[in-house]
Amino acid sequence: MMTVRLLMLAGATILCAAPAWADDLWYVSGSIGGYFREDDSASTHFFHADDPAFKVPGTVQRSYDPGVTGNLAVGYTVMPQVRVEAEICYTDYTQSTINPLTHNPNFARLDGSTFNRQRGDEYGRFTGTVNIFYDFTPISGFTPYLGLGIGASADHQSSGVLIGPTGSSFNQSGGTSTQGLALLEAGFAYPLTENLSVTASYRYLHFFEDAGDVAHIVKMGLRYAF
Repeated sequence: MMTVRLLMLAGATILCAAPAWADDLWYVSGSIGGYFREDDSASTHFFHADDPAFKVPGTVQRSYDPGVTGNLAVGYTVMPQVRVEAEICYTDYTQSTINPLTHNPNFARLDGSTFNRQRGDEYGRFTGTVNIFYDFTPISGFTPYLGLGIGASADHQSSGVLIGPTGSSFNQSGGTSTQGLALLEAGFAYPLTENLSVTASYRYLHFFEDAGDVAHIVKMGLRYAF
């Protein structure tokens, strides 16, 4: 009987001494930030609007205006300092300039000159990822972390009109696409209350497409553990 009591007492002591991470295993988080897509260039084909069947090869270089991105995630602490989460994100941004180039004499105005966006050329990007993060030992209340993730995106681009240096216009076609992606993230969390923390981070995104779509995100958010 005494042995049973001792075992029960030992078990209770162990439970009371269990690490704090065992309480708030689940969390939800949300963030908003700036989206900065890098310039890119790619091979393409140009055609006249009145004769789409007549196509000529060429290249195009694009630049983009900064955009806005928002994220929502649900996460779980699988072991001390290691978290996994599922995340969805929506990003909105626009194309800024385009430099179309072809050596075909039928498209003399496409000589690599810069065409500036007049209207349209808006991008809407949905992404879904699975991420894993490692939380380092807190420093003066700040908990640095590093993470990575993989996932996919569904993109929509509206058609647009761009104006060249001589006033000539260039019509940009819209469309939809899907592609895989990978991300790297570094940031820190700072507790506001026992369950609520504020976060700040930088994220690098690489999309697996021919043009090598790369973007950078700087964001702030809140994380609530329960």
